[in-house]
Amino acid sequence: MNILDIVTLFAALGLSTVLLVAVVAAVWWFDRYDREPLHLVAGVFLWGAFAAPVIAVFLASALGLSLDLEPAHLVGWIGPLIEESAKAVGIVLVVVLSREFDNPTDGVVYGTAAGLGFAATENLIYTVTGAGGSALGGTVTLVFVRTAMAAGIHAVSSATLGGCLGFAYLSRNRISRLGWSILGLVCATIIHSGWNLMILRMQASGEPIPLARWFVAVPVLYALYLVALFVFLRSEQTILGQELAEEVELDVFPPWILDVIPFYRRRIRSDWWPSLRERTVLARLLTRLAFRKHAVKRLPEGESDLAGLEVVQLRQRIRAMLAHDDSEIID
Repeated sequence: MNILDIVTLFAALGLSTVLLVAVVAAVWWFDRYDREPLHLVAGVFLWGAFAAPVIAVFLASALGLSLDLEPAHLVGWIGPLIEESAKAVGIVLVVVLSREFDNPTDGVVYGTAAGLGFAATENLIYTVTGAGGSALGGTVTLVFVRTAMAAGIHAVSSATLGGCLGFAYLSRNRISRLGWSILGLVCATIIHSGWNLMILRMQASGEPIPLARWFVAVPVLYALYLVALFVFLRSEQTILGQELAEEVELDVFPPWILDVIPFYRRRIRSDWWPSLRERTVLARLLTRLAFRKHAVKRLPEGESDLAGLEVVQLRQRIRAMLAHDDSEIID
């Protein structure tokens, strides 16, 4: 390759990575009710891009396996299991160390970030190892084909695991938490392995894979992802409605809260609160209160008592804002 070819190749890799980051940003934005801190989402993406591949290679080497990213090696259960486990570590760290993680949609966001971070590094490895052949056009094509398809599998599989970790977080006992966590890892591995098996069978005939199959497989893959994301978002809206309805019934908050906060389009309008800054803070506090209440109900008795203190503090801050006591408004 000459200098121009190298520049073109790395420009393709850079554009591919930008597209993957843009997808993560879009998924983060769609989590409209309780968006996660961007620095945590970015950290999980970087975990998927740097730490997870290193862990996967280390574990594979320790087991005497090869993870050279050829389909023949990834089609078995062990390869995808190792990769999904390595990506999962980054999500679990957020669950354990951060107070921001509190529902399945959060798991989908972090899982997507970890999966697409891993996909970005995989693109780089394929390029460096020359998996697309010696021709520049073939390698560049491979980068964008993998960005459209293989990256999608990493996102779907890890998002599935993340969603299950979200359900584990909401579970009341350790057995249920462990069950959801194992289920997530199993489902992620099955999705990952199933895709690799399909690719291997398509390539077994030695003939080029018809484009028509990709035009069917890729939209179905992303449609399933979007359906799952929509279901999780609807579950968030349900939680908001149920938990805030309890607050209204107890006469903690005025009834109009229930008519605004669970509905994204209503809460971004200006007619329910004059100050944009206060409106943003108030919506975020009410959302956090609803999810914290939902989580506290599912914690063991000893843990719920301590976590309930935060619910009380959130109520106090919200009531102070509703009473127009600006001295209590803390962003």
